[in-house]
Amino acid sequence: MQKDGRLVQRVCIIRQRAYYELPVRREAETLRDAGFEVDVICLGETGHSRVEVDNGVRLHRLPLQRRKGGVLGYLADYLSFFVLAAVKVTRLHLTHPYRVIQVNTMPDSLVFATLIPRLLGARVVLFMKEPTPELGASLYRSPLAPFLLRIVERLALRYAHLVFTVTKQLKDTYVARGARSGKIHVVLNGPDPRHLLGQHDAVPSDASRYTVICHGSVEERYGHDTIVKAAKLVKDEIPGIRVRITGDGSYVGEMLELIDRLGVGEYVDYLGWVDMPTLVEELRQADVGVVAQKSSPYSNLVHTNKMYEYIVMGIPVVLTRLASVQEYFGDDAVRYFEPDDPSSLAEAILDLHRSPEKGRALLENARKMYEAYSWEAQSQVFLDGYRRVLDRGAG
Repeated sequence: MQKDGRLVQRVCIIRQRAYYELPVRREAETLRDAGFEVDVICLGETGHSRVEVDNGVRLHRLPLQRRKGGVLGYLADYLSFFVLAAVKVTRLHLTHPYRVIQVNTMPDSLVFATLIPRLLGARVVLFMKEPTPELGASLYRSPLAPFLLRIVERLALRYAHLVFTVTKQLKDTYVARGARSGKIHVVLNGPDPRHLLGQHDAVPSDASRYTVICHGSVEERYGHDTIVKAAKLVKDEIPGIRVRITGDGSYVGEMLELIDRLGVGEYVDYLGWVDMPTLVEELRQADVGVVAQKSSPYSNLVHTNKMYEYIVMGIPVVLTRLASVQEYFGDDAVRYFEPDDPSSLAEAILDLHRSPEKGRALLENARKMYEAYSWEAQSQVFLDGYRRVLDRGAG
């Protein structure tokens, strides 16, 4: 396609989410800033048009919404989106060909929706942010699920021309399973700070409160039960404690039952899913950000977005001691606690409450480390991968 007398390279990102999430936004806008014309294919969202332009990126929302309901429900969701995404990306490619199509997992099988454009010359980039066999093993008791997911993972890695993933540990895992090391690039999971810091200022915080925040997906593996139990343990020593939990997911019902059973509803607030300006206001008023992932073969390979978002927003981080995190952040940058241990989390919160200067020192060190991990630095790795797949090819 030509624009202003010059050839414009077109890119499409496919992601099975119902909203234009920050990781996709950062990648789409980075490509836009690099001179690409960018489309995003995602799930439909109430109140949004099927096709709209957001800050120079064209969004194509498919007439589907995520449903809930066990393994069969997930399979139906994945299959429906796969079919519609394959049809959509093929039609768009036939009208104005893409140079690159990027697929952000999960599921890994979604990458095969690019088959026809790939046969017609499009390069395929796969961004694998979670190890699906390990996740399957943590969610399902049957060994069949991780076995099948490992086969799909292996095929997806072979199929893509280039692969991004989010930690060195996850790359090493893929290589140990037979993937080519040179095909895989590590791009850490930090946000583009413009999407957080560019929001309007929050209302003044309440100095009489000590606010602990946790945002993002509400799933059993993310340890919201640990947070709720820890809140009860610190209440007597921090009378002004309040815990703010935002997000949505399959564990919401159980978490709310636990809040009610423990009688902590007066100071543990579940806000549900909130829009970005509201989330930024909540983050600006927080004293501590908590990442309470449970320890598992899955969690020891990944990083959460919110860990980086707390650092960007100037919030000391309390998080589970996991191998993948310790590789990047030392004890002088974050306050670790032991996995699945409410008492250990409670002690970590009390530690930072008693010693605000320690929290400030941790945050200062975390920010120094984050300079190498920031999206400003990681976006160069991301764009270098694109240059490689366009200039020399890969795979």
